[in-house]
Amino acid sequence: MKCILFPLFLILFNILTPVSNAQEVEHPLTQNAVQRLHSLREKEFARNELRSGGESLLLPFFDDFSRYSLPTNNPDIPDSWKRWSDTMVFVNNSFPVSPPTIGVATFDGLNSDGYPYNFNSQFSYGKADTLTSLPIDLSFYNANSALYLMFSYEAGGLGNNPNEADSLVLEFFSPFGAGEWFHKWSVPGTADIAFTQVFIPITEPEFLLDGFKFRFRNYATLSGAFDHWHLDYVWLNEGMDPNNFLFDEVAMQYPNTTLLNGEYTSMPWTHFISAPSSFMTSGITAYENNLGQTENIVTGYSISYQGSVQNFPNQFFDTFGNAQQERQSPLSLNGFVYDDTVNDSCAVFDVCVYFNPTDANLQNDTACFQQVFSNYYAYDDGSAERAYALEAAGGNIAVKVHTEIADTLLGLLIHWIPYGVNVVNESFLLRAWHENSGSPGSQIVEQFEYHSPHFYHDGPNIFSYYEYDDPIFLPEGNFFVGWTQPNITGLNVGNDKNTNTNPVKLFYSLGFNQPWQQSSVTGSVMIHPVFRAGKTIAWNNIEEKHGLNAMIFPNPASDHILLTVENENTNYLVSIHDLSGRLIKSETLQISGMTSLDISSLPPSIYVLTITDRANGAYSRQKLIKE
Repeated sequence: MKCILFPLFLILFNILTPVSNAQEVEHPLTQNAVQRLHSLREKEFARNELRSGGESLLLPFFDDFSRYSLPTNNPDIPDSWKRWSDTMVFVNNSFPVSPPTIGVATFDGLNSDGYPYNFNSQFSYGKADTLTSLPIDLSFYNANSALYLMFSYEAGGLGNNPNEADSLVLEFFSPFGAGEWFHKWSVPGTADIAFTQVFIPITEPEFLLDGFKFRFRNYATLSGAFDHWHLDYVWLNEGMDPNNFLFDEVAMQYPNTTLLNGEYTSMPWTHFISAPSSFMTSGITAYENNLGQTENIVTGYSISYQGSVQNFPNQFFDTFGNAQQERQSPLSLNGFVYDDTVNDSCAVFDVCVYFNPTDANLQNDTACFQQVFSNYYAYDDGSAERAYALEAAGGNIAVKVHTEIADTLLGLLIHWIPYGVNVVNESFLLRAWHENSGSPGSQIVEQFEYHSPHFYHDGPNIFSYYEYDDPIFLPEGNFFVGWTQPNITGLNVGNDKNTNTNPVKLFYSLGFNQPWQQSSVTGSVMIHPVFRAGKTIAWNNIEEKHGLNAMIFPNPASDHILLTVENENTNYLVSIHDLSGRLIKSETLQISGMTSLDISSLPPSIYVLTITDRANGAYSRQKLIKE
């Protein structure tokens, strides 16, 4: 099977500004597994599918964010998992430090689209993310029911510590009368608050009603990924004693990120299959947390491809002295190598680590990740916890890569972080350098086409694709990729803090003709060199014509575009795909003169528009930008 790559072009010209206050800076910033349910817990939560009055949940209420519990139309997420009525928080397993269980809800200054609440003002401040429970029926309880809401929270983690003016707030909703929200608890921002457990009693009669709700919200800087709080292990139930609360819980804390050695989290499939066993690591680690008493913890792992599962149970036994401890269990891969016969140009493997105690919440006993083999190299895990930038006119950023076979370098995937100042009007030039004594040397090929950062409204951790002026053939060996920025304004790129390759892979220079320096910032910047790697390229330049001369304008466009073709009064198939290759729109038109096509329903993004002559198969493929 061939994989199709749809490149993304962003072009802007700018002028040079003088060098001033040049420096390398890191800004602190701001879905987990195949899960199983314990039979007892499943019986308890099954009651919530029979909601009182068709609306309210019944106790116990529990969520540790080890599986997706926010509103969604995804048919793979059953209603019985859902606990919340809004989607502003970011459910993840990459931001927290020592969480109770795998998965947290992260509050920051980005909305559910991964875009700042206010990107027009750098210092805007106010209410940011909100996480509101579904209605809960508390009408069965009274002040003597020992009813408590318990949760754990952390400030900062691997992200940005909230300032003193920031806060995390808890509010209760009384459904009495017209309904009203009441402030119940809050904590001001500060540096490095480790996970802290909180118990809030519920005794007031105005809350002991059908339709009770609670919500968390943060007050933060609204211009980017600032002021992080992480929420975990939310539990609401009767009969709780805060002074003698017993956990029956063993859980995973983090997933692994790769089974590859050489610090790669991803590499082109055609490069991997050149020598598969040489790229595999010998073992991985299970990151586990026992919140309760000593358990007989038996750890294994599974690796699957398109539903075909290889299971490796009973790989590590931890049988004593593990009460109330975070554990790191070593697991040998026993010479395992990904099957190099499953595909010819791309492959995705699901790797899960699990263990087998009997406790209350088996859904957090598995931690999974996807090993993606496509057409790019990556050192990061795909999630940005910080922002890295170079504040230097004429500055250069370069990432060292070793291509395992000779191949053609096409472009770079870059994850830009929205952080304070919107830099969409800034520009940069792609660069590729030879290696010189371990550092960047001479440019491989001069680049002349300017590009600009792009920020998406499609969720967090989205990459933009930029092509080099022309494809660059590279032999096997070391090289460097990155960019030159003409202006002093920092172009914030994602920095993954769960991996750490910058100290050996990232270099920078603070201006024209300035020496290269090794980065001192920990993490892995999210810059991926993209190779041809046996893939079918949707287009090699901005426009690709195969026997059909056609034009579209205006481009960019917001509501309609006009189509013209050389051979009029003929039926044409007009199709629009997104950058993943998914068909978004298709219709047959008889194009005569300037024919209008409605694109008002398309979300703002970059698309591939193809016009095909139904009579002879000639086509024209072009980039379409929807504003």
